[in-house]
Order: sequence, then C-alpha cells, then structure tokens
Amino acid sequence: MRKTIILAGIITAIAAIRSVFISGATSNNALFLGGITVALGLYAWFFDRLKKMRWLNITIAILFVLILGFSGFLAVYGQRTTADFTEDVVIVLGAGILDGEPRPTLQSRLDQAVAYHQSNPDAIIIVSGGYGHGHDISEAEVMARYLVRHGVPPQQIILEDAAYSTYTNMSFSNSLLYEVFEGPFRSVIITSDFHMFRSGRFAQYQGIEATYYPASTPWTSIPFYYAREVAAIIKMWIIGR
Repeated sequence: MRKTIILAGIITAIAAIRSVFISGATSNNALFLGGITVALGLYAWFFDRLKKMRWLNITIAILFVLILGFSGFLAVYGQRTTADFTEDVVIVLGAGILDGEPRPTLQSRLDQAVAYHQSNPDAIIIVSGGYGHGHDISEAEVMARYLVRHGVPPQQIILEDAAYSTYTNMSFSNSLLYEVFEGPFRSVIITSDFHMFRSGRFAQYQGIEATYYPASTPWTSIPFYYAREVAAIIKMWIIGR
C-alpha cells in the first residue's frame, strides 16, 4: 500500500512540475497537483500511524479506484471520432512548446490537423494558445508555422494567441469565429484523447456546435496527463472553468 501511495505521489509530482514549466508556479493546475503531491507525501510518511485508521484507508482506496475508473472513461471517451469532414472551422488546442517547437503532445494534435486539412481543405483552422511561462513566442505562432511547413496555406489559418487555459481556448476562439462567420457555422475540435471530454464541455458552455477529431497521446506521457486531467476536471466541476 505504501509503495502504491509513493508511486502515485511521484506521478502527481512530475505532473505538477510539468504544469509549473508550462503555466507557471501559481497556475491552478500546478497548485492543485502540488497539493495532492503534498497530501500523498504526508500520508506515506505517516503511513504506520494512519493505516490503523480503517475508515481513512477505505476512503482513500475508494477514491483511488474512482480516479482510475474515471481515467479509463476519459480514455474511451477521447477515442471517439465524430468529425464528418464537412465542418467550416477546425479548432486546434495548444499543449506546450519547447525552444520554439511543439512538444510531442502538441505535435500529435497538429499532425491530426494536417490530416483533417487533407480531407477538408476548405475549412478554416484556428490555432489557439497564448504565451506560456518563460516563452517569448506564442503557442499559436509555433502551431501556425508547423502547419504551414506541412502544407496548410497560411491564409487558411487564424491565430488565437491570448488563451492561457482550455476555457479561454474555447472562449477566445468563439469570439474570433463570430468575427469571421456572419451566419451559423460548424466546428471540429482537435485535441488529445485525454483532453477531449473537458474541451467538449467548455465548447458547450460557449454554445459551440462541435464534432471531435482526437489526437493520440504519446504513451510516455499518459500517466502524467491523465493525473493532471482528472485534477483539471474536478476544478471544472467546482468553479466552472
């Protein structure tokens, strides 16, 4: 049991550190994951005392099973492809950059956007992502450059370079769309499989009619992203963003 708690603490600690580098030490995700890491660390440290409290151990075990089960739901939900390749606009969500290039998770999303463009070249593509912690170039700019290098015409791309969260990805992209389209339009969201549930909910909050075209997650990042995503969804349910 103690080894399991330590392993969970290591996973959440790495996810928290990743959030610090991407969003800053005071970001909600970093603080939330940091708090979970501290709680798990304290539990492991005082394990011999706390294991005598049967009700506490049962509660923690139930929570752990629920988190694993919900992560499984996110994985299954995120594999659904509902795009029909007749959408008017593609919304591609940012996922972090390094030295002016997309990180592997973001590259996977952009490759999916390129694949979509090949099937529906008339759709406008919005790349959404602001200036991450310590970066002097926006995610949107890096994303646009990658798409152009892979055959997407620059005139098909719109940059949304102010967003700093999934909620603002959708909110700011929605505002841009109403400047581009005079009438109704249909959208498709491209993001990672683990991220699709929350992205879809925020799209609904903004009144965006959207289909899904998920990108796969690099297997080495799966434990960290799912730990972070479960925390982010809990935050979404609590504060609505």
